[in-house]
Amino acid sequence: MNTDILKTLIDLERLPDNSREDWLGDAEQGVQFLAQKRGNETHAILYANGPHLYTRSILVPCASVESPDQNMLLKACLSYIDPYDSWSIEHSYSLGGDEEHWVSLAPPLSRSECQTLGGEHVVFLRHFDGIKEYDTTIEVCQKLVHSLGLYYMDERQAYCRLNKHGDIESVIKVHDDKGLASRQRVRAVTIRWHDLATYMALSSTALVTKFDFNRYVPGAFPTSKMRREKVQIFQAKDVYYRYRVIPNNASYAVGHIILQTSRTKDDLAEEWKAEKDTSKRRFASFKILDRKNDGLVETSCGPEHIVNYFTDSDLPWELSPAFFNPEVLVKYKSDPEKYTINDREISCRGAWSLRSYYINEVGQVHAWMCDLADLPYEEQLYWKSFNEWPRGDISKRALENDILGEVSSEDDPLDDLRGQVQSLNRHQPSWWQARGVALVERVLHPATDSWAEWGEAIMALDQMIVEGFSERELRSQSTSKRRGSLNLLEDVLSITGRTEEQAKALVEPLKELHSLRNSVKAHGNIRDREAAVADARKKYGILRQHFKDLTERIRNSMKEIVLSLPEAPSP
Repeated sequence: MNTDILKTLIDLERLPDNSREDWLGDAEQGVQFLAQKRGNETHAILYANGPHLYTRSILVPCASVESPDQNMLLKACLSYIDPYDSWSIEHSYSLGGDEEHWVSLAPPLSRSECQTLGGEHVVFLRHFDGIKEYDTTIEVCQKLVHSLGLYYMDERQAYCRLNKHGDIESVIKVHDDKGLASRQRVRAVTIRWHDLATYMALSSTALVTKFDFNRYVPGAFPTSKMRREKVQIFQAKDVYYRYRVIPNNASYAVGHIILQTSRTKDDLAEEWKAEKDTSKRRFASFKILDRKNDGLVETSCGPEHIVNYFTDSDLPWELSPAFFNPEVLVKYKSDPEKYTINDREISCRGAWSLRSYYINEVGQVHAWMCDLADLPYEEQLYWKSFNEWPRGDISKRALENDILGEVSSEDDPLDDLRGQVQSLNRHQPSWWQARGVALVERVLHPATDSWAEWGEAIMALDQMIVEGFSERELRSQSTSKRRGSLNLLEDVLSITGRTEEQAKALVEPLKELHSLRNSVKAHGNIRDREAAVADARKKYGILRQHFKDLTERIRNSMKEIVLSLPEAPSP
């Protein structure tokens, strides 16, 4: 829920420890808050309930409140709305000599005078009668939730959706202080005004909110004094309430507020049309290798500045590469919940995707201009911040796949390893523990020479390969008392046809991986980590090359290991 709204609601309904007299005599303060929300809407209150306040809203046809008779409206539809009123099967019968029985489906509000207005509930309270430990739940009208494309996320206590940037946004927020005593408990539901206005415009409805602010000291409501006070009435076109005040002692305000939107269906259509209008799209400029004109230029990735192979023009081709510092990938690797990244493609949940990217021989990331043009402008600017002139050519895979239209001849040990793991997952021999899809997708080549990224890659590879072997099952097949799945794997291999030397050689790359995982990530010993990083750089120059070499050796070993063990899947 919007934190400002929640804080204000708590201040409105909870008896303060100090300055009580002012608070007790000012129930109209709550009405003023609701009235202010009408003029500066960010969120609308659909429901709120606490010891000293009650608000509940229904949607009614705009025609019903066009020229409202406020007395009639208060009496007919908002004098009391049962918060537990919902759909039900109604049983009835006639009295008299010949009894007749009927069974019918009764919609919400059918037993109140709200029915004459065609009112529609938006928030439902449900209690499981007879179940002592069942806490009343708050539900929101599914028609509203579904049409706005929302999904309830318990960890956010809200109905949410993804925005155009792939971020989760809370649209309808539910608040419930379940841990507090009943006298202090506040329950409330709010909705973003923009979304409510959209729904009201499409359904031709207005939101009518009943409110009841009742301020007094618990257990000491001055009933007789209150009755002697004259009822006062405030009436405007969209606000109507009755109130009484005993200064410094108690007060109440009961009435309703009508909330309408000026948005129309035509407005929504124009907004949608504007979103689809590509003529107003913005495009970033990038430093590129202009393959057509054999030069280095800086140009926009917009359609007026690049062309396809079939267009007679001096402009660069769409398949012109822009080159980037490999740090550009760190953002995507560090947030696997939001981004999906493999060795070829990047996508942001529900928002966008970069069809292809590559890493060339000198470690630069590169992508085609036509693919960069499909990204949102804000994402283009992010890539632009890492853009640099090329220090080498495009990768071999990019040339073969995208330029020549051929299957890449480049050896990819990591891709082969993923295939081996997926095959084991499908057949799942007893000695293998299936690895989840998310885990397999997380194993990527390090793009930079950062020890942190290299360490993450080592950790993920170890989890995908080493942790896949079931120590319990290997122990059942081994005659050794050694500990650890890799030691047991050596023993089982020597029993199933390999010599001890062969078994040791096959398992050695896996042991190297597991040892690195312990040094670099799991145990966090700084000296061990620094030594491992220094050794890898000394032997291979860059950490990316070390990872590639280790992956290749593990790939080759895994082929032989899988074929040597029982229940091996077919190649």
